[in-house]
Amino acid sequence: MQSSAPSSLVARSLVVGVFAVVGLTGCAGVPATAEQRLAAEQRLLAPYLRDTEVGCSELRVELTGNFHVNVGQPAVDVQAHTARKETGDGYLETIWTNKLGDPRTAFTVTIGEPDQITEQGIVRKPRTKFTVLHEVRLRVFAGTHALALNVHAGGAFAVVREASVKKPRDVSEYVVEDGALRIR
Repeated sequence: MQSSAPSSLVARSLVVGVFAVVGLTGCAGVPATAEQRLAAEQRLLAPYLRDTEVGCSELRVELTGNFHVNVGQPAVDVQAHTARKETGDGYLETIWTNKLGDPRTAFTVTIGEPDQITEQGIVRKPRTKFTVLHEVRLRVFAGTHALALNVHAGGAFAVVREASVKKPRDVSEYVVEDGALRIR
């Protein structure tokens, strides 16, 4: 089996269809044609396709259901972590907390294109990997929300290491909003 952009598009379309049935995708601000929607999704996903690692104490991810396949969820160890869900006006939020605060039990969340299986094996796509010491909040918008894939990484600390740079750097926060990356 060969890797191809259309298969990624088919997988994304299938996920979008499933979420639409259960009412988790946004409707307002959604581009009119399939090509416009794909272009908007690619623009919002682009900042995460850089093989970047971000360490932080807190991570907040906001997305519409069409990006669910692009955002990993952290593994939970009931001895070290808690998880709860909150419903708000137009969203469902899952909150994971590292109750030990130990770096060995930190959460890992990745955002990027899903891995593809080819005849040569699993092909890992560029992505951004977040290692989160304290808390992860994943907010999925429902109803009539415009397309979204936003991140705010920070809290007590934030460290960024990009693939092209060997040494990590301390920053105040790592933010992606509406397809624009800001590192402060």
